[in-house]
Amino acid sequence: MAPDNETAVAELPAEKDGQGAASAPAASLEPPPTDNKTENEQSYPTGVRLFMIGFGLCLAVICSNLDRSILGVATPQITTEFNSLGDIGWYGSAYLLTSCCSQMFFGKVYAHFSAKWTFLSALAIFEVGSILCAAAPDSDCLIVGRAVAGLGATGISTGALLIISRSMPVSRRPKYTAMIGAAMGVTLVIAPFLGGVLTDRVTWRWCFWINLPLGGVTLLITFFLVHIPQESGQNEAVLWFQFAQKMDLVGNTILLPCLVCLLLALQWGGTTYAWNSWRCILLLCIFAVLFLVWAYVEARGGDNSTVPRRLLKMRSILAATWFAFCLFGMLFVQTYYVPIYFQVAMGDSAYQAGIKMLATTAAMTVFFPITGVMTTATGYYVPSMIAGSVASAVASGLMVRFRVNTSTAFWAVALVLAGMGFGLAGQQCMMVPQTILEGDDIALGTSVVMFAETLSGSVFLAVCENLFETRLIRELEFRAPNADPAYVIASGASGLRAAMSRLYDAQTVDNIIESFVAALQPVWTVAVVLAALSVLGSLATEWVSVKGKDGKDGKNGKNKQDKSSVEDGPLNETAAA
Repeated sequence: MAPDNETAVAELPAEKDGQGAASAPAASLEPPPTDNKTENEQSYPTGVRLFMIGFGLCLAVICSNLDRSILGVATPQITTEFNSLGDIGWYGSAYLLTSCCSQMFFGKVYAHFSAKWTFLSALAIFEVGSILCAAAPDSDCLIVGRAVAGLGATGISTGALLIISRSMPVSRRPKYTAMIGAAMGVTLVIAPFLGGVLTDRVTWRWCFWINLPLGGVTLLITFFLVHIPQESGQNEAVLWFQFAQKMDLVGNTILLPCLVCLLLALQWGGTTYAWNSWRCILLLCIFAVLFLVWAYVEARGGDNSTVPRRLLKMRSILAATWFAFCLFGMLFVQTYYVPIYFQVAMGDSAYQAGIKMLATTAAMTVFFPITGVMTTATGYYVPSMIAGSVASAVASGLMVRFRVNTSTAFWAVALVLAGMGFGLAGQQCMMVPQTILEGDDIALGTSVVMFAETLSGSVFLAVCENLFETRLIRELEFRAPNADPAYVIASGASGLRAAMSRLYDAQTVDNIIESFVAALQPVWTVAVVLAALSVLGSLATEWVSVKGKDGKDGKNGKNKQDKSSVEDGPLNETAAA
Protein backbone atom coordinates (compact mmCIF):
# COMPACT_ATOMS: atom_id res chain seq x y z
CA MET A 1 0.00 0.00 0.00
CA ALA A 2 2.95 2.35 0.52
CA PRO A 3 3.60 2.81 -3.21
CA ASP A 4 -0.09 3.66 -3.77
CA ASN A 5 -0.07 6.40 -1.13
CA GLU A 6 3.20 7.85 -2.35
CA THR A 7 1.89 8.00 -5.90
CA ALA A 8 -1.29 9.70 -4.82
CA VAL A 9 0.59 12.25 -2.69
CA ALA A 10 2.98 12.99 -5.53
CA GLU A 11 0.15 13.57 -7.97
CA LEU A 12 -2.21 15.73 -5.89
CA PRO A 13 0.16 18.69 -5.45
CA ALA A 14 0.72 18.78 -9.17
CA GLU A 15 -2.97 19.41 -9.66
CA LYS A 16 -2.90 22.39 -7.25
CA ASP A 17 -0.03 24.18 -9.01
CA GLY A 18 -2.14 25.22 -11.94
CA GLN A 19 -3.93 24.05 -14.99
CA GLY A 20 -0.73 23.44 -16.95
CA ALA A 21 0.81 21.38 -14.19
CA ALA A 22 -2.38 19.49 -13.69
CA SER A 23 -2.97 18.68 -17.31
CA ALA A 24 0.48 17.22 -17.86
CA PRO A 25 0.15 14.47 -15.28
CA ALA A 26 -3.38 13.71 -16.42
CA ALA A 27 -2.23 13.33 -20.00
CA SER A 28 0.76 11.20 -19.01
CA LEU A 29 -1.00 8.91 -16.55
CA GLU A 30 -4.51 8.15 -17.74
CA PRO A 31 -4.28 7.33 -21.46
CA PRO A 32 -1.37 4.84 -21.44
CA PRO A 33 -3.00 2.21 -19.20
CA THR A 34 -6.19 2.34 -21.24
CA ASP A 35 -4.28 2.04 -24.50
CA ASN A 36 -2.05 -0.73 -23.20
CA LYS A 37 -4.98 -2.70 -21.92
CA THR A 38 -6.80 -2.37 -25.21
CA GLU A 39 -3.66 -3.32 -27.10
CA ASN A 40 -3.12 -6.41 -24.97
CA GLU A 41 -6.71 -7.51 -25.45
CA GLN A 42 -6.47 -6.97 -29.23
CA SER A 43 -3.13 -8.76 -29.41
CA TYR A 44 -4.75 -12.06 -28.49
CA PRO A 45 -5.47 -14.04 -31.66
CA THR A 46 -9.04 -15.15 -32.30
CA GLY A 47 -11.03 -17.22 -34.73
CA VAL A 48 -9.25 -19.10 -37.47
CA ARG A 49 -5.85 -17.75 -36.50
CA LEU A 50 -6.19 -19.00 -32.92
CA PHE A 51 -7.39 -22.37 -34.18
CA MET A 52 -4.44 -22.71 -36.53
CA ILE A 53 -2.00 -21.78 -33.77
CA GLY A 54 -3.53 -24.46 -31.56
CA PHE A 55 -3.43 -26.92 -34.45
CA GLY A 56 0.23 -26.17 -35.15
CA LEU A 57 1.18 -26.57 -31.50
CA CYS A 58 -0.70 -29.86 -31.32
CA LEU A 59 1.23 -31.12 -34.35
CA ALA A 60 4.49 -30.11 -32.67
CA VAL A 61 3.54 -31.92 -29.46
CA ILE A 62 2.46 -34.97 -31.45
CA CYS A 63 5.79 -34.91 -33.29
CA SER A 64 7.94 -34.79 -30.15
CA ASN A 65 5.82 -37.15 -28.06
CA LEU A 66 5.50 -39.67 -30.85
CA ASP A 67 9.27 -39.97 -30.84
CA ARG A 68 9.24 -40.44 -27.08
CA SER A 69 6.44 -43.00 -26.76
CA ILE A 70 6.75 -44.98 -29.99
CA LEU A 71 10.11 -46.39 -28.91
CA GLY A 72 8.65 -48.41 -26.04
CA VAL A 73 7.11 -50.99 -28.37
CA ALA A 74 10.03 -50.92 -30.82
CA THR A 75 12.73 -51.33 -28.16
CA PRO A 76 12.60 -55.16 -27.95
CA GLN A 77 13.07 -55.45 -31.73
CA ILE A 78 15.92 -52.94 -31.65
CA THR A 79 17.71 -54.82 -28.87
CA THR A 80 17.35 -58.03 -30.85
CA GLU A 81 18.75 -56.51 -34.06
CA PHE A 82 21.68 -54.80 -32.35
CA ASN A 83 22.18 -57.43 -29.61
CA SER A 84 21.94 -54.56 -27.15
CA LEU A 85 19.59 -55.46 -24.31
CA GLY A 86 22.03 -53.70 -21.99
CA ASP A 87 21.41 -50.43 -23.85
CA ILE A 88 17.65 -50.30 -23.17
CA GLY A 89 18.10 -47.65 -20.52
CA TRP A 90 20.27 -45.52 -22.80
CA TYR A 91 17.67 -45.41 -25.58
CA GLY A 92 15.46 -43.49 -23.21
CA SER A 93 18.11 -41.94 -20.98
CA ALA A 94 20.11 -40.37 -23.84
CA TYR A 95 16.95 -38.68 -25.08
CA LEU A 96 15.97 -37.54 -21.60
CA LEU A 97 19.51 -36.58 -20.60
CA THR A 98 19.86 -33.89 -23.27
CA SER A 99 16.26 -32.85 -22.65
CA CYS A 100 17.01 -32.51 -18.98
CA CYS A 101 20.28 -30.60 -19.37
CA SER A 102 18.83 -28.17 -21.93
CA GLN A 103 15.42 -27.72 -20.35
CA MET A 104 16.17 -24.69 -18.21
CA PHE A 105 18.58 -23.34 -20.84
CA PHE A 106 15.67 -23.20 -23.30
CA GLY A 107 13.67 -21.41 -20.63
CA LYS A 108 16.33 -18.69 -20.58
CA VAL A 109 16.46 -18.56 -24.38
CA TYR A 110 12.67 -18.19 -24.66
CA ALA A 111 12.78 -15.44 -22.02
CA HIS A 112 15.34 -13.35 -23.93
CA PHE A 113 14.82 -14.18 -27.61
CA SER A 114 12.00 -14.58 -30.12
CA ALA A 115 9.73 -17.45 -29.08
CA LYS A 116 8.81 -18.19 -32.70
CA TRP A 117 12.36 -18.53 -34.02
CA THR A 118 13.54 -20.40 -30.97
CA PHE A 119 10.68 -22.84 -31.45
CA LEU A 120 11.50 -23.34 -35.14
CA SER A 121 15.19 -23.87 -34.33
CA ALA A 122 14.29 -26.53 -31.76
CA LEU A 123 12.06 -28.22 -34.33
CA ALA A 124 14.92 -28.33 -36.83
CA ILE A 125 17.27 -29.89 -34.27
CA PHE A 126 14.64 -32.50 -33.47
CA GLU A 127 14.30 -33.43 -37.13
CA VAL A 128 18.08 -33.88 -37.47
CA GLY A 129 18.05 -36.22 -34.48
CA SER A 130 15.20 -38.23 -36.01
CA ILE A 131 17.21 -38.70 -39.22
CA LEU A 132 20.21 -39.95 -37.24
CA CYS A 133 18.01 -42.46 -35.41
CA ALA A 134 16.30 -43.69 -38.57
CA ALA A 135 19.60 -44.24 -40.39
CA ALA A 136 21.53 -45.62 -37.38
CA PRO A 137 23.83 -48.53 -38.34
CA ASP A 138 24.39 -49.62 -34.74
CA SER A 139 23.24 -49.06 -31.18
CA ASP A 140 25.79 -46.32 -30.45
CA CYS A 141 24.63 -44.20 -33.40
CA LEU A 142 21.04 -44.67 -32.33
CA ILE A 143 21.87 -43.40 -28.86
CA VAL A 144 23.57 -40.32 -30.36
CA GLY A 145 20.52 -39.63 -32.51
CA ARG A 146 18.27 -39.97 -29.49
CA ALA A 147 20.40 -37.43 -27.66
CA VAL A 148 20.09 -34.90 -30.52
CA ALA A 149 16.35 -35.48 -30.82
CA GLY A 150 15.93 -34.99 -27.08
CA LEU A 151 17.66 -31.62 -27.33
CA GLY A 152 15.18 -30.42 -29.93
CA ALA A 153 12.16 -31.95 -28.21
CA THR A 154 12.88 -29.85 -25.13
CA GLY A 155 12.52 -26.63 -27.07
CA ILE A 156 9.35 -27.89 -28.72
CA SER A 157 7.55 -28.81 -25.49
CA THR A 158 8.63 -25.65 -23.65
CA GLY A 159 7.82 -23.45 -26.62
CA ALA A 160 4.34 -24.90 -27.12
CA LEU A 161 3.31 -24.07 -23.55
CA LEU A 162 4.95 -20.64 -23.74
CA ILE A 163 3.18 -19.75 -26.98
CA ILE A 164 -0.11 -20.68 -25.31
CA SER A 165 0.67 -18.37 -22.39
CA ARG A 166 1.34 -15.48 -24.80
CA SER A 167 -1.64 -16.14 -27.06
CA MET A 168 -4.57 -16.04 -24.63
CA PRO A 169 -5.64 -14.87 -21.15
CA VAL A 170 -4.95 -17.16 -18.22
CA SER A 171 -8.58 -18.22 -17.69
CA ARG A 172 -8.69 -19.68 -21.22
CA ARG A 173 -5.38 -21.51 -20.94
CA PRO A 174 -6.71 -24.66 -19.21
CA LYS A 175 -8.76 -25.50 -22.31
CA TYR A 176 -5.80 -25.14 -24.65
CA THR A 177 -3.42 -26.78 -22.22
CA ALA A 178 -5.90 -29.64 -22.13
CA MET A 179 -5.91 -29.60 -25.92
CA ILE A 180 -2.15 -30.03 -25.84
CA GLY A 181 -2.65 -32.82 -23.32
CA ALA A 182 -5.25 -34.41 -25.56
CA ALA A 183 -2.77 -34.24 -28.44
CA MET A 184 -0.29 -36.00 -26.20
CA GLY A 185 -2.94 -38.57 -25.35
CA VAL A 186 -3.80 -39.11 -29.00
CA THR A 187 -0.12 -39.57 -29.70
CA LEU A 188 0.16 -42.12 -26.92
CA VAL A 189 -2.86 -43.94 -28.34
CA ILE A 190 -1.42 -43.97 -31.83
CA ALA A 191 2.22 -44.56 -30.90
CA PRO A 192 2.06 -48.15 -29.56
CA PHE A 193 -0.22 -49.26 -32.37
CA LEU A 194 1.71 -47.39 -35.04
CA GLY A 195 5.04 -48.50 -33.59
CA GLY A 196 3.90 -52.10 -33.55
CA VAL A 197 2.64 -51.94 -37.15
CA LEU A 198 5.81 -50.28 -38.43
CA THR A 199 8.08 -52.62 -36.47
CA ASP A 200 6.29 -55.81 -37.50
CA ARG A 201 5.20 -54.92 -41.02
CA VAL A 202 8.02 -52.64 -42.23
CA THR A 203 10.92 -51.79 -39.94
CA TRP A 204 11.41 -49.99 -36.63
CA ARG A 205 13.34 -47.29 -38.51
CA TRP A 206 10.08 -45.86 -39.81
CA CYS A 207 9.23 -45.00 -36.20
CA PHE A 208 11.70 -42.14 -36.72
CA TRP A 209 11.27 -41.42 -40.44
CA ILE A 210 7.62 -40.57 -39.76
CA ASN A 211 8.72 -37.47 -37.84
CA LEU A 212 9.89 -35.77 -41.05
CA PRO A 213 6.50 -35.09 -42.70
CA LEU A 214 4.89 -34.22 -39.36
CA GLY A 215 7.70 -31.84 -38.53
CA GLY A 216 7.55 -30.27 -41.99
CA VAL A 217 3.85 -29.44 -41.66
CA THR A 218 4.44 -28.05 -38.18
CA LEU A 219 7.27 -25.86 -39.46
CA LEU A 220 5.13 -24.36 -42.24
CA ILE A 221 2.19 -23.61 -39.95
CA THR A 222 4.38 -22.04 -37.29
CA PHE A 223 6.39 -19.99 -39.78
CA PHE A 224 3.40 -18.45 -41.56
CA LEU A 225 0.68 -18.28 -38.92
CA VAL A 226 2.28 -17.82 -35.49
CA HIS A 227 3.02 -14.16 -34.76
CA ILE A 228 4.12 -13.31 -31.23
CA PRO A 229 5.05 -9.71 -30.43
CA GLN A 230 8.51 -9.35 -28.96
CA GLU A 231 8.71 -8.37 -25.33
CA SER A 232 11.00 -5.68 -24.01
CA GLY A 233 14.63 -6.69 -23.92
CA GLN A 234 14.40 -9.43 -26.54
CA ASN A 235 16.96 -9.51 -29.34
CA GLU A 236 18.88 -6.55 -27.91
CA ALA A 237 22.52 -6.37 -28.97
CA VAL A 238 24.68 -7.73 -26.17
CA LEU A 239 28.33 -8.56 -25.76
CA TRP A 240 29.44 -12.17 -25.59
CA PHE A 241 30.12 -12.09 -21.86
CA GLN A 242 26.67 -10.55 -21.31
CA PHE A 243 25.11 -13.29 -23.43
CA ALA A 244 26.97 -15.96 -21.43
CA GLN A 245 25.81 -14.36 -18.19
CA LYS A 246 22.19 -14.11 -19.29
CA MET A 247 22.07 -17.67 -20.60
CA ASP A 248 24.02 -19.02 -17.60
CA LEU A 249 26.37 -20.87 -19.95
CA VAL A 250 28.70 -21.67 -17.06
CA GLY A 251 25.96 -23.33 -15.04
CA ASN A 252 24.60 -25.30 -17.99
CA THR A 253 28.11 -26.41 -18.99
CA ILE A 254 28.67 -27.79 -15.49
CA LEU A 255 25.26 -29.48 -15.36
CA LEU A 256 25.78 -31.73 -18.40
CA PRO A 257 28.87 -33.69 -17.19
CA CYS A 258 27.36 -33.72 -13.70
CA LEU A 259 24.29 -35.63 -14.87
CA VAL A 260 26.31 -37.83 -17.26
CA CYS A 261 28.47 -39.02 -14.35
CA LEU A 262 25.36 -39.77 -12.29
CA LEU A 263 23.71 -41.76 -15.07
CA LEU A 264 26.87 -43.71 -15.88
CA ALA A 265 27.24 -44.67 -12.22
CA LEU A 266 23.61 -45.79 -12.04
CA GLN A 267 23.92 -47.63 -15.34
CA TRP A 268 27.16 -49.50 -14.53
CA GLY A 269 26.85 -50.07 -10.80
CA GLY A 270 26.05 -53.66 -9.90
CA THR A 271 25.95 -54.87 -13.53
CA THR A 272 28.91 -53.88 -15.68
CA TYR A 273 31.06 -53.02 -12.65
CA ALA A 274 30.70 -53.60 -8.92
CA TRP A 275 29.44 -50.68 -6.86
CA ASN A 276 32.73 -50.59 -4.96
CA SER A 277 34.81 -50.50 -8.16
CA TRP A 278 36.99 -47.46 -8.74
CA ARG A 279 34.97 -46.47 -11.81
CA CYS A 280 31.66 -46.23 -9.98
CA ILE A 281 33.21 -44.52 -6.97
CA LEU A 282 35.02 -42.01 -9.20
CA LEU A 283 31.85 -41.23 -11.16
CA LEU A 284 29.84 -40.64 -7.98
CA CYS A 285 32.57 -38.42 -6.56
CA ILE A 286 32.76 -36.35 -9.75
CA PHE A 287 28.97 -36.04 -9.73
CA ALA A 288 28.98 -34.82 -6.11
CA VAL A 289 31.73 -32.25 -6.73
CA LEU A 290 30.15 -30.92 -9.93
CA PHE A 291 26.75 -30.71 -8.29
CA LEU A 292 28.14 -28.62 -5.44
CA VAL A 293 29.95 -26.35 -7.91
CA TRP A 294 26.75 -26.01 -9.96
CA ALA A 295 24.71 -25.17 -6.83
CA TYR A 296 27.29 -22.51 -5.87
CA VAL A 297 27.23 -20.97 -9.35
CA GLU A 298 23.43 -20.89 -9.32
CA ALA A 299 23.32 -19.34 -5.84
CA ARG A 300 25.71 -16.56 -6.91
CA GLY A 301 24.01 -15.97 -10.25
CA GLY A 302 20.91 -14.25 -8.90
CA ASP A 303 18.25 -13.59 -11.55
CA ASN A 304 20.69 -14.64 -14.29
CA SER A 305 20.99 -18.16 -12.89
CA THR A 306 19.22 -21.01 -14.62
CA VAL A 307 17.03 -21.53 -11.55
CA PRO A 308 16.41 -18.12 -9.92
CA ARG A 309 16.14 -18.43 -6.17
CA ARG A 310 12.94 -16.41 -6.07
CA LEU A 311 11.17 -19.24 -7.91
CA LEU A 312 12.46 -21.89 -5.53
CA LYS A 313 11.13 -19.86 -2.60
CA MET A 314 7.56 -20.30 -3.89
CA ARG A 315 5.80 -23.25 -2.33
CA SER A 316 3.66 -24.10 -5.34
CA ILE A 317 6.63 -24.14 -7.72
CA LEU A 318 8.52 -26.51 -5.42
CA ALA A 319 5.44 -28.71 -5.00
CA ALA A 320 4.75 -28.82 -8.75
CA THR A 321 8.40 -29.64 -9.42
CA TRP A 322 8.33 -32.53 -6.94
CA PHE A 323 5.00 -33.72 -8.34
CA ALA A 324 6.32 -33.72 -11.92
CA PHE A 325 9.52 -35.48 -10.87
CA CYS A 326 7.62 -38.36 -9.28
CA LEU A 327 4.67 -38.71 -11.65
CA PHE A 328 6.66 -38.55 -14.89
CA GLY A 329 9.31 -40.86 -13.48
CA MET A 330 6.56 -43.41 -12.92
CA LEU A 331 5.20 -42.83 -16.44
CA PHE A 332 8.55 -43.39 -18.16
CA VAL A 333 9.20 -46.57 -16.19
CA GLN A 334 5.81 -48.03 -17.09
CA THR A 335 6.01 -46.91 -20.74
CA TYR A 336 9.30 -48.71 -21.31
CA TYR A 337 8.77 -51.87 -19.26
CA VAL A 338 5.08 -52.77 -19.69
CA PRO A 339 5.63 -53.63 -23.41
CA ILE A 340 8.60 -55.79 -22.37
CA TYR A 341 6.33 -57.63 -19.94
CA PHE A 342 3.77 -58.32 -22.68
CA GLN A 343 6.35 -59.50 -25.20
CA VAL A 344 8.23 -61.72 -22.75
CA ALA A 345 5.53 -63.05 -20.44
CA MET A 346 2.75 -63.44 -22.98
CA GLY A 347 4.79 -63.92 -26.15
CA ASP A 348 3.19 -60.94 -27.89
CA SER A 349 4.64 -59.28 -30.95
CA ALA A 350 5.36 -55.56 -30.93
CA TYR A 351 2.05 -55.01 -32.72
CA GLN A 352 0.09 -57.00 -30.12
CA ALA A 353 1.85 -55.25 -27.25
CA GLY A 354 0.92 -51.91 -28.81
CA ILE A 355 -2.72 -52.97 -29.02
CA LYS A 356 -2.74 -53.85 -25.31
CA MET A 357 -1.15 -50.54 -24.40
CA LEU A 358 -4.24 -48.83 -25.82
CA ALA A 359 -5.90 -49.58 -22.49
CA THR A 360 -3.64 -46.95 -20.90
CA THR A 361 -3.37 -44.46 -23.71
CA ALA A 362 -7.09 -44.43 -24.53
CA ALA A 363 -7.87 -43.66 -20.90
CA MET A 364 -5.39 -40.77 -21.02
CA THR A 365 -7.06 -39.40 -24.14
CA VAL A 366 -10.46 -39.43 -22.47
CA PHE A 367 -9.37 -37.81 -19.21
CA PHE A 368 -7.11 -35.08 -20.64
CA PRO A 369 -10.01 -33.02 -22.07
CA ILE A 370 -12.26 -33.86 -19.11
CA THR A 371 -9.61 -32.44 -16.79
CA GLY A 372 -9.31 -29.27 -18.88
CA VAL A 373 -13.07 -28.70 -18.80
CA MET A 374 -13.19 -29.33 -15.04
CA THR A 375 -10.34 -26.91 -14.39
CA THR A 376 -11.94 -24.22 -16.55
CA ALA A 377 -15.30 -24.67 -14.82
CA THR A 378 -14.06 -24.75 -11.21
CA GLY A 379 -10.93 -22.65 -11.63
CA TYR A 380 -8.81 -25.09 -9.61
CA TYR A 381 -6.30 -27.67 -10.83
CA VAL A 382 -5.24 -29.14 -7.47
CA PRO A 383 -8.20 -31.60 -7.17
CA SER A 384 -7.21 -33.24 -10.45
CA MET A 385 -3.59 -33.50 -9.27
CA ILE A 386 -4.66 -35.26 -6.07
CA ALA A 387 -7.09 -37.64 -7.82
CA GLY A 388 -4.57 -38.45 -10.55
CA SER A 389 -1.70 -39.22 -8.18
CA VAL A 390 -3.92 -41.51 -6.07
CA ALA A 391 -5.18 -43.38 -9.15
CA SER A 392 -1.60 -43.76 -10.39
CA ALA A 393 -0.49 -45.20 -7.06
CA VAL A 394 -3.30 -47.77 -7.15
CA ALA A 395 -2.47 -48.73 -10.75
CA SER A 396 1.22 -49.13 -9.97
CA GLY A 397 0.34 -51.31 -6.99
CA LEU A 398 -1.66 -53.61 -9.26
CA MET A 399 1.31 -53.96 -11.62
CA VAL A 400 3.37 -55.46 -8.81
CA ARG A 401 1.04 -58.47 -9.10
CA PHE A 402 1.82 -59.03 -12.80
CA ARG A 403 2.75 -62.67 -13.41
CA VAL A 404 3.10 -64.99 -16.41
CA ASN A 405 -0.51 -66.16 -16.03
CA THR A 406 -2.06 -62.77 -15.14
CA SER A 407 -5.62 -62.54 -16.47
CA THR A 408 -6.63 -60.07 -19.14
CA ALA A 409 -9.12 -58.37 -16.83
CA PHE A 410 -6.45 -57.75 -14.19
CA TRP A 411 -3.82 -56.13 -16.40
CA ALA A 412 -6.50 -54.20 -18.31
CA VAL A 413 -7.82 -52.65 -15.08
CA ALA A 414 -4.27 -51.73 -14.04
CA LEU A 415 -3.51 -50.07 -17.38
CA VAL A 416 -6.81 -48.18 -17.51
CA LEU A 417 -6.24 -46.85 -13.99
CA ALA A 418 -2.71 -45.80 -14.98
CA GLY A 419 -4.05 -43.91 -17.99
CA MET A 420 -6.80 -42.30 -15.95
CA GLY A 421 -4.34 -41.18 -13.28
CA PHE A 422 -1.95 -39.55 -15.72
CA GLY A 423 -4.80 -38.08 -17.75
CA LEU A 424 -6.11 -36.36 -14.63
CA ALA A 425 -2.80 -35.08 -13.31
CA GLY A 426 -0.21 -35.09 -16.08
CA GLN A 427 -0.84 -31.58 -17.46
CA GLN A 428 -2.03 -29.92 -14.26
CA CYS A 429 1.46 -29.32 -12.89
CA MET A 430 2.09 -27.21 -16.02
CA MET A 431 -0.76 -24.91 -14.99
CA VAL A 432 1.04 -23.94 -11.77
CA PRO A 433 3.73 -21.67 -13.29
CA GLN A 434 1.29 -20.33 -15.88
CA THR A 435 -1.12 -19.31 -13.13
CA ILE A 436 1.06 -17.92 -10.33
CA LEU A 437 3.84 -16.39 -12.49
CA GLU A 438 3.86 -13.76 -15.20
CA GLY A 439 6.11 -12.34 -17.89
CA ASP A 440 9.48 -14.00 -18.43
CA ASP A 441 9.04 -15.94 -15.19
CA ILE A 442 6.45 -18.14 -16.91
CA ALA A 443 9.13 -19.51 -19.26
CA LEU A 444 11.57 -20.01 -16.38
CA GLY A 445 8.98 -21.63 -14.10
CA THR A 446 7.76 -23.92 -16.87
CA SER A 447 11.33 -24.98 -17.66
CA VAL A 448 11.98 -25.80 -13.97
CA VAL A 449 8.94 -28.09 -13.81
CA MET A 450 9.79 -29.73 -17.13
CA PHE A 451 13.39 -30.14 -15.98
CA ALA A 452 12.07 -32.28 -13.13
CA GLU A 453 10.04 -34.34 -15.61
CA THR A 454 12.96 -35.16 -17.86
CA LEU A 455 15.45 -35.61 -15.01
CA SER A 456 13.23 -38.21 -13.38
CA GLY A 457 12.97 -40.11 -16.65
CA SER A 458 16.75 -40.12 -17.12
CA VAL A 459 17.47 -41.19 -13.55
CA PHE A 460 14.78 -43.81 -13.03
CA LEU A 461 15.17 -45.49 -16.40
CA ALA A 462 18.85 -45.99 -15.55
CA VAL A 463 17.97 -47.14 -12.03
CA CYS A 464 15.33 -49.58 -13.28
CA GLU A 465 17.63 -51.03 -15.93
CA ASN A 466 20.21 -51.67 -13.24
CA LEU A 467 17.63 -53.28 -10.95
CA PHE A 468 16.19 -55.32 -13.82
CA GLU A 469 19.49 -56.76 -15.05
CA THR A 470 20.81 -57.46 -11.56
CA ARG A 471 17.62 -59.26 -10.57
CA LEU A 472 17.46 -61.11 -13.91
CA ILE A 473 20.95 -62.57 -13.49
CA ARG A 474 20.10 -63.65 -9.95
CA GLU A 475 16.81 -65.24 -11.02
CA LEU A 476 18.42 -67.08 -13.94
CA GLU A 477 21.08 -68.52 -11.64
CA PHE A 478 18.35 -69.76 -9.32
CA ARG A 479 15.60 -70.86 -11.76
CA ALA A 480 17.60 -71.84 -14.86
CA PRO A 481 21.17 -72.62 -13.79
CA ASN A 482 22.03 -74.31 -17.10
CA ALA A 483 21.12 -71.17 -19.11
CA ASP A 484 23.78 -68.66 -20.02
CA PRO A 485 22.70 -65.27 -18.56
CA ALA A 486 24.89 -63.33 -21.00
CA TYR A 487 23.29 -65.03 -23.99
CA VAL A 488 19.78 -64.63 -22.60
CA ILE A 489 20.32 -60.90 -22.05
CA ALA A 490 21.92 -60.46 -25.48
CA SER A 491 18.95 -62.18 -27.17
CA GLY A 492 16.66 -59.29 -26.24
CA ALA A 493 13.02 -59.37 -25.22
CA SER A 494 11.35 -59.73 -28.62
CA GLY A 495 10.76 -63.37 -29.59
CA LEU A 496 12.56 -64.58 -26.48
CA ARG A 497 10.67 -67.87 -26.13
CA ALA A 498 11.33 -68.85 -29.74
CA ALA A 499 15.03 -67.98 -29.44
CA MET A 500 15.47 -69.92 -26.21
CA SER A 501 13.51 -72.92 -27.53
CA ARG A 502 16.22 -73.50 -30.11
CA LEU A 503 18.80 -74.05 -27.35
CA TYR A 504 17.01 -75.33 -24.25
CA ASP A 505 14.26 -77.75 -23.31
CA ALA A 506 10.70 -76.60 -22.60
CA GLN A 507 11.10 -76.54 -18.82
CA THR A 508 14.23 -74.40 -18.99
CA VAL A 509 12.52 -72.01 -21.38
CA ASP A 510 9.59 -71.66 -18.97
CA ASN A 511 12.03 -70.94 -16.16
CA ILE A 512 13.75 -68.28 -18.24
CA ILE A 513 10.41 -66.57 -18.87
CA GLU A 514 9.60 -66.77 -15.15
CA SER A 515 12.98 -65.20 -14.42
CA PHE A 516 12.22 -62.28 -16.72
CA VAL A 517 8.86 -61.65 -15.06
CA ALA A 518 10.37 -61.89 -11.59
CA ALA A 519 13.13 -59.46 -12.62
CA LEU A 520 10.44 -56.87 -13.40
CA GLN A 521 9.17 -56.79 -9.81
CA PRO A 522 11.74 -54.21 -8.59
CA VAL A 523 10.76 -52.05 -11.57
CA TRP A 524 7.09 -52.09 -10.58
CA THR A 525 8.09 -51.32 -6.99
CA VAL A 526 9.93 -48.19 -8.10
CA ALA A 527 6.79 -47.08 -9.96
CA VAL A 528 4.66 -47.60 -6.83
CA VAL A 529 7.02 -45.54 -4.67
CA LEU A 530 7.12 -42.70 -7.20
CA ALA A 531 3.33 -42.60 -7.55
CA ALA A 532 2.88 -42.55 -3.79
CA LEU A 533 5.40 -39.73 -3.39
CA SER A 534 3.62 -37.67 -6.05
CA VAL A 535 0.64 -37.45 -3.69
CA LEU A 536 2.76 -35.29 -1.38
CA GLY A 537 3.41 -32.81 -4.16
CA SER A 538 -0.28 -32.53 -5.05
CA LEU A 539 -1.25 -31.94 -1.41
CA ALA A 540 1.42 -29.25 -0.99
CA THR A 541 0.32 -27.23 -4.03
CA GLU A 542 -1.56 -24.05 -3.19
CA TRP A 543 -5.17 -23.70 -4.28
CA VAL A 544 -4.98 -20.74 -6.68
CA SER A 545 -7.84 -20.15 -9.11
CA VAL A 546 -7.14 -19.60 -12.79
CA LYS A 547 -10.17 -17.30 -12.79
CA GLY A 548 -8.51 -14.82 -10.44
CA LYS A 549 -9.84 -13.18 -7.34
CA ASP A 550 -12.79 -11.55 -9.14
CA GLY A 551 -13.40 -14.14 -11.85
CA LYS A 552 -11.57 -12.11 -14.49
CA ASP A 553 -8.53 -12.90 -16.52
CA GLY A 554 -4.95 -12.43 -15.61
CA LYS A 555 -4.77 -11.72 -11.85
CA ASN A 556 -4.34 -14.94 -10.03
CA GLY A 557 -1.46 -15.44 -7.64
CA LYS A 558 -0.33 -13.12 -4.90
CA ASN A 559 2.25 -11.52 -7.14
CA LYS A 560 -0.31 -10.79 -9.82
CA GLN A 561 -2.85 -9.48 -7.36
CA ASP A 562 -0.33 -7.18 -5.78
CA LYS A 563 0.79 -5.91 -9.15
CA SER A 564 -2.81 -5.37 -10.17
CA SER A 565 -3.48 -3.27 -7.10
CA VAL A 566 -0.30 -1.26 -7.66
CA GLU A 567 -1.04 -0.62 -11.31
CA ASP A 568 -4.77 0.07 -11.12
CA GLY A 569 -5.18 1.64 -7.70
CA PRO A 570 -3.23 4.91 -8.14
CA LEU A 571 -4.54 5.48 -11.64
CA ASN A 572 -8.13 5.13 -10.57
CA GLU A 573 -7.58 7.42 -7.60
CA THR A 574 -5.90 10.01 -9.81
CA ALA A 575 -8.70 9.85 -12.35
CA ALA A 576 -11.27 10.29 -9.61
CA ALA A 577 -9.36 13.25 -8.16
